Amino acid sequence: MTSTELPSGLIEAVESAPFGFCLLERNTKSINYLNFAFAPMMGCYDIININEPITNLVPEHILQFILNQTQRSFDYDCEILVGDNQTRWIRVHVEEMTYKRQSYLALWTNDITKIVESEQKNALALRAMEQAAEMKSNLLATMSHEIRTPMQSVFGFLELIAEEKPEQKILDMVGTARSSASDLLEILDDVLDLAKLDADKLELDQFEIPLRTLCYGTIEALEVKKFGNTVDLLTDIESDIPFVIKGDPKRLRQILINLMGNSIKFTREGSITLKITQDCQNIAVADNQIGLRFEVIDTGIGMTDEACGRLFQPFMQADNSTTREYGGTGLGLSICRKLVDLMGGAIGVTSKPEIGSTFWFEIPTIAVEGDEVTVDLPSLDGYAVLVVEDHPKAIIEITNSLKSMGAEVEACSNYAEGLELIKRRPFDAAVIDHGLPDGYGLDLLKDINDIRPYCGLVMYTVYDDYSIQNALRSLGAVHLVKPASRAGLGEAVKNVVKQISGQKLEGSQKILIAEDTAAVREILAKQLERLGIDADFVDNGRKALDAIATGDYGILFTDLHMPEVDGYQVINSIRENADGNDRFPVIVLTADVQMAQRQTYLEFGFDECLLKPVSLAQVRRLMMRWGLLPEDLSTTISDDEAIIEKKNNESDDANPIDLQELENLLGALDDQAIEMLDMFYDMTKPLIDDLEKTLQDQNWNQFIEIGHSLKGAARSVGAVKLGDIASDIQDNTENASKGERQNMLKDAQKAFADIKTHIDYIKEKGF
Repeated sequence: MTSTELPSGLIEAVESAPFGFCLLERNTKSINYLNFAFAPMMGCYDIININEPITNLVPEHILQFILNQTQRSFDYDCEILVGDNQTRWIRVHVEEMTYKRQSYLALWTNDITKIVESEQKNALALRAMEQAAEMKSNLLATMSHEIRTPMQSVFGFLELIAEEKPEQKILDMVGTARSSASDLLEILDDVLDLAKLDADKLELDQFEIPLRTLCYGTIEALEVKKFGNTVDLLTDIESDIPFVIKGDPKRLRQILINLMGNSIKFTREGSITLKITQDCQNIAVADNQIGLRFEVIDTGIGMTDEACGRLFQPFMQADNSTTREYGGTGLGLSICRKLVDLMGGAIGVTSKPEIGSTFWFEIPTIAVEGDEVTVDLPSLDGYAVLVVEDHPKAIIEITNSLKSMGAEVEACSNYAEGLELIKRRPFDAAVIDHGLPDGYGLDLLKDINDIRPYCGLVMYTVYDDYSIQNALRSLGAVHLVKPASRAGLGEAVKNVVKQISGQKLEGSQKILIAEDTAAVREILAKQLERLGIDADFVDNGRKALDAIATGDYGILFTDLHMPEVDGYQVINSIRENADGNDRFPVIVLTADVQMAQRQTYLEFGFDECLLKPVSLAQVRRLMMRWGLLPEDLSTTISDDEAIIEKKNNESDDANPIDLQELENLLGALDDQAIEMLDMFYDMTKPLIDDLEKTLQDQNWNQFIEIGHSLKGAARSVGAVKLGDIASDIQDNTENASKGERQNMLKDAQKAFADIKTHIDYIKEKGF
């Protein structure tokens, strides 16, 4: 420890100082000098002799501090018991010093009792404030619960009254009552949010926010709150603003709703514009962040500078007359300020009377690139989802989001088309907007619940209305406010998908599958066997029609290209001979991507389409949709098994058989999979031989038909390369030259030989 030279004259200076000072011998720790203040600070009022050990003067805990060499550079605060059993607080500092060429330990002490008492009082006051804030938050939470409980009855009875279809006068009163009840609960939510913010109990989420969708949805939600105003609601989003950012979509939407709703209240004509730029002037952003400036610009009544200064405080508006004329609690702007503060941003307003106001806020955020995955997305493999959304951009966004998670999506833009689709076939889930051009989404959900009671229901809408939420709860539906993150949308769909094993086909539950390719029949049989489901197979359309005529079957799965009678003729015959409203379900099995489009398969009369190759997860979900799985679902695979890692280190293109695809198809790479590959090879070899013979005979129609069968067989076991070659034979033979046809045959033979080599390798080395 470095020694400090004690200045000459210091002893005289500290003799009557208000702080304590003591010099100790370096080795013996005996007292060499102490001033008048030191001993009383230690609680000692006796005469202290020079060279007396310091142990006779200081308490044990201070002595240990002095003796501990490692702590000499620190201050030590301790309690001292002095006369009359009073407790005082002393701060002790020790350092090594040199005085008259000898080494000493210098002890400095200060009485900090008043400081400690003040800190303790402050701590007690702070704790009391925290307890008060917590009590206020708990009180408001309890009040919220107690008010919502009777409001549940209010909303419920109002809904029942409306369902009775009373005269218009009664309906108008019901509508007014529902609107007033919703306003009451909105005020309650504002108070509760304010209490949470004051108690520091509100935490922000971090999700992907499609920013433009959020803005357009906010505008759409506020259109109904214009109350007959002619004001235009506009957006002005600069081109450099990212499409997706990270943040809390619910709270960002809440800020925009409050600011724009406030502008609507005070603007009778002109426009209100939501502007977004990166021109931030009041916040600093980190290197990995960007700053966004949101401005709500209106042409309303405006305010004076004095009035602007009163805003953003709880229960405050520009002036009392404003409160009386326009209503409101003044909570919205206060909540906005606290939320923006929580986001690390800044908020403010500029205004001129009779000209208008600009409310602005700036927040730091992170831009999410289009190919960046920031969260684990749920798996929706095999789920069939109906989407009804009238906004053209939104329908594309929702459809693409669900498809990216593995769902099969049917999308339409109006009530009538959605209703027709739900009548035609079952879906695992329906995602419905509320504001449709020809009706309300809530009514469509009620229809879906009546027609398909085992369909999960999600209302994905900009309307955050309590009466709608109450009605949705009665249906068991989820209320999802736009815009949700992709993961949020996927989780909502996954959570509402119900176990639909209770759904039953009318009549027979037996399955008939018409497929002319032996390998495809075999893989379907293995998949169904794994799910515990029996099915009968036929190899052409004629046999399929004969079997259906017996009445033993309740559903048909059919290929399109078959000998004697093809799939098109089969569906035509079934639909032409249909008996009244008794619709026999027919599902098309095809490798034609175009055929999988809704407008195509519906036009031909099919109820659903399975695109080859069909994975085990898809078969499982389809069986559940049509009520064909047994009641005990424990024998079925889990959803997670649809997501399978590759079992080899080679690239997919290098393997004649895609093992990941094979595992998707069969559910596992085991002895049954090896058996399946052997059967595929034995069943497919005659097709390769026939392909060569028909080429020599120049029987091009047969050459094309064999190509079609070979394509289905190859893709049914994950032989992707051979399947692509067979697809080329099917599609391009007619216009190909003789040499090109020869090359097609050689490519198919080579790919088939490679498959045999790969099968032998797997049998020897394993997967």
